Amino acid sequence: MARLIETLVWWVALCGLWLLTLSTFPIPELVAAVAVALPCAAAATVARRAVGASWRVRPGWARWLPPLPAAVLADTARVLTAVLRRPVVRAERGRLLRVAPHPESDARYAATQRALAVIALSLPPGSVVVGADPDRDPDPGRDRDELLLHVLADGPPRMNEVIER
Repeated sequence: MARLIETLVWWVALCGLWLLTLSTFPIPELVAAVAVALPCAAAATVARRAVGASWRVRPGWARWLPPLPAAVLADTARVLTAVLRRPVVRAERGRLLRVAPHPESDARYAATQRALAVIALSLPPGSVVVGADPDRDPDPGRDRDELLLHVLADGPPRMNEVIER
């Protein structure tokens, strides 16, 4: 029963993702979304169980969601402004930041937190996570994982500050 529910959740999520890419909803597209999402959902369920993965989410991480749309819109405007204002020949270099979410003692929560932080930090077009290696610890005194973030367009709202709170 748990596999069926998981497959159903994947199916709904994948259908929703397909529909988000549409500007109109013709019948053939709706049929394709329903038909193609089902085998993909079954494959996702089998694959997740094969690797033994599970996501444990803390409700407090939902605080990352409200500033995300504003960060995406603001970064989009900053990146487009930078492209239109400067010649293509002169590329922006950006800067690298270390982002350290609050430490998690449970490895399952830590892996989920890291994955969701990478997604939240990389969604705005002015930044991308370029490093996230929890096994490599250059500072033995450090007690939490760090993500390496390349920031091209910087300005509020800053998702790295939201993640670190």
